[in-house]
Amino acid sequence: MSSPSGKQKVLILHAAYHVGGAERILQQLALQLRAHFDVEVCALYQPGAVGEEMAHHGLSVHALQGASRADLGILPRFLRLLKQLHPDVILTVDAPLSIAYALIARRLRLTQKLVVAVHSFGKFKRTREMAVARWLASGRVDVLVALSETHRQFLLECEGWQAPQVVVIPNGVDLQRFTPAGANLREAWGLLPNIPAFGIVAGLRPEKNLFRFLRVADRVLAEVPQAKAFVVGDGELRNELEALSRNLPGGARMVFTGALKDIPAVWRTLDVATLTSDTEVLPMALIEAGACGVPAVSTEVGAVRDVIVHGETGFLAPCQDEEAMALHIVYLLRHPEERARMGTLARQHVQAHFDLHRMIESYVGVLSLEAQR
Repeated sequence: MSSPSGKQKVLILHAAYHVGGAERILQQLALQLRAHFDVEVCALYQPGAVGEEMAHHGLSVHALQGASRADLGILPRFLRLLKQLHPDVILTVDAPLSIAYALIARRLRLTQKLVVAVHSFGKFKRTREMAVARWLASGRVDVLVALSETHRQFLLECEGWQAPQVVVIPNGVDLQRFTPAGANLREAWGLLPNIPAFGIVAGLRPEKNLFRFLRVADRVLAEVPQAKAFVVGDGELRNELEALSRNLPGGARMVFTGALKDIPAVWRTLDVATLTSDTEVLPMALIEAGACGVPAVSTEVGAVRDVIVHGETGFLAPCQDEEAMALHIVYLLRHPEERARMGTLARQHVQAHFDLHRMIESYVGVLSLEAQR
C-alpha cells in the first residue's frame, strides 16, 4: 500500500538508536532514502540519541517505550503502529528482538517485504538469543544484506543464515564530509606541529577492548616520548579505563576527550588511527579515518581486512599481539613520508569501495518492491 505521496513506504526498525556504528548507518539510510521512499523509523524501546537526532531532522520516529525485552506490551503497540502506517517494506538489523518483531509482521502480512542487514561478525554477547533469531529467520527473510564478501561467506557458511536473496552492500561514508582537507583540533588539544598523535574513536564498550588500546598506547609512548594518545568516545567502561591509564607509565599522555560530534576534525588531528576490538565487521571508524587520509593499525577481526589493505593503507595484527600493534604504530609515527603515502592510498581505497551514495543506490534497489517481482 503506497503512501498518499505515491511513494513506497519503508519502516526502519531497531531496538533503540543509541550511538553506534550500526545506528549511524541506519540514520544515514533514513535521511538519504527520503528522496526515494516515505520513511518511518521505529524504536522498540527509547529512541536513543541517534533517534532524537533523526527526529530533529524531520523524520517520523516512533518509540514504543518498551521497559525491557520481556515487556509484553511492546507487541500490541507494534502491531497497532503497523496497522496505522501500512509499511510496504521493513528494514531491520540483526538485533534478536527486532528480528522477532519483524518476522511477526511479515508472517501476519502486515508488510510485503522484510530486509535484514547484518552488522555483526558473530555476536559478542547474547549468542544464544541471536542463534534463535537466525533459526526463526531462516527462509522467512526476503533479503539478507551482508557488508562484504568475507562477511557474506561467514554468514552463510558459519552462522547458517538463509534467505532467497543475499546481497553485499558495504557501509558507506560521506566523502564530501570526510576529507583530508578541513578543520582539525590540534590547536584545541594543545598539539604543537612536532607532536605526533594517534588514537581511537569508539564506544567504551567491552567488545572494543579499550584496555588493549591503553596497553598498546603505553608501549608506543615509551618508544616515542613526544607522542600523545587520544581516546574519543564515551561509555560504560570509561571510569575503569581512566583508572587503568593513571596506573600506566605513559598515562599522563593519554587523553580521554569524551564523545565528540566533529569526527572528521578528529581524524584530521590524528596521524594514525587505531582499533583494538575483539569483534567487528566493517568498522565505520576505520572507513572514516581512511576517507580523511589517515592510515590505520587494527586487530585482524571480522572483515577488517576488507577495510585495511595490510602494508598499503595500514597494518593488521592478531588480537593478542599487542607488541606487533605497537611496532606498527611506532613505525608510522616515525616515518611521516610513508604515513602520508599510506594515507593517500587509504583515501583511494575508501573512494573505490565505501562511498555513501553507492550504498544508498544499492539499498534503493534492495528495498524496492519492483525488485521482488
